[in-house]
Amino acid sequence: MDSAEGDFVWANGSTTTLGDVAEVIDAWRSGVLLAPLRECFPFIEFSKMAEGYECGAPAETAWGILLADDNRISQEMLAALRSNSRLSGMFPFFSHDVLRLAIDPFKRDAGEIRIEPQGNGRFSVQSSSDGEILADVELADLADTASSFFDSRGELRS
Repeated sequence: MDSAEGDFVWANGSTTTLGDVAEVIDAWRSGVLLAPLRECFPFIEFSKMAEGYECGAPAETAWGILLADDNRISQEMLAALRSNSRLSGMFPFFSHDVLRLAIDPFKRDAGEIRIEPQGNGRFSVQSSSDGEILADVELADLADTASSFFDSRGELRS
């Protein structure tokens, strides 16, 4: 079951019973939530991220998933950024070793802040709205630097 927005899969599964497929479609279209759907149809699988979208908290869910990843070297960076009230509402994801904080995960042109580790505990921070790059930022200043891209209305300045 795919999202109408973006390229997001809400749930998936397989069965050899056509009747089950029809019932899943009917239940989904009538608004049955993911957990009850899986209770009725155990072949349905979905992710924590799908639950986050369903409950209207995708950014909070994404932060939780990233911070729970023990293999991620950047836990201190993530914790520092999440503690900032402006940044914690953004949708975090990694792409090509760059942390991206998106305004809207489904609209690429909505704007984002990119944070790239430079080594030795330093980072470069870039806003997609104006392309400005602030480089050689220490971890202690990272959240303040990233939030400096916002204007007084709380929008990424252009």
